[in-house]
Amino acid sequence: MNTGQTITINGITLTGPAVARQNELFTAAALEFLATLHKEFGHRVAALGLKVGTHSAKGWQELVDRHLTEPPSSFISPRRLSRAEDRILCGSGPISAGIVDFGLHVHRNSRRLLSEGRAPFVSLPGTEGEEELQLWQELFTRAEDLLDLPEGTIRAIHLSAGEPDMDDDEDGQASNAAVLISRTAQGAHVRAA
Repeated sequence: MNTGQTITINGITLTGPAVARQNELFTAAALEFLATLHKEFGHRVAALGLKVGTHSAKGWQELVDRHLTEPPSSFISPRRLSRAEDRILCGSGPISAGIVDFGLHVHRNSRRLLSEGRAPFVSLPGTEGEEELQLWQELFTRAEDLLDLPEGTIRAIHLSAGEPDMDDDEDGQASNAAVLISRTAQGAHVRAA
């Protein structure tokens, strides 16, 4: 697909170097899905203050490998919404790295996970306030709509920064993990952890 030069498919331009197996990840359908999410949410993500980092060829291979891990996990911890993935562009600007990680994961894995009786979980460490949580909630809802998934399929969890994921009691039950986004028949609700 990519020979080291830029290539555009379904409104998404890939500028990373050609790496093994990238065609399996960056399918036309996956790129169309990313483009839709970016076009609908990119302006709100940009309002969070996109930060562009530096990237290497090794980092591009790691991005591809992370999403092609076999067997794919039901759990992903996407990069921050406010971090830009400047090797994947829509229009003239970079897509949010968080949208890229989230979008590729749910597009590639959600149907398989559901068929196995599991669901895609998204860990949202370092979420900064209600505005960002609301944006994630709307991303989840729109992704479910675009992928024709049952309502409430995509779930978010959050561990408070610097806290262990299990309590100190002998029962071993998780205490600091909280479901941030839950959906009911009346609509979606965000809970602060």
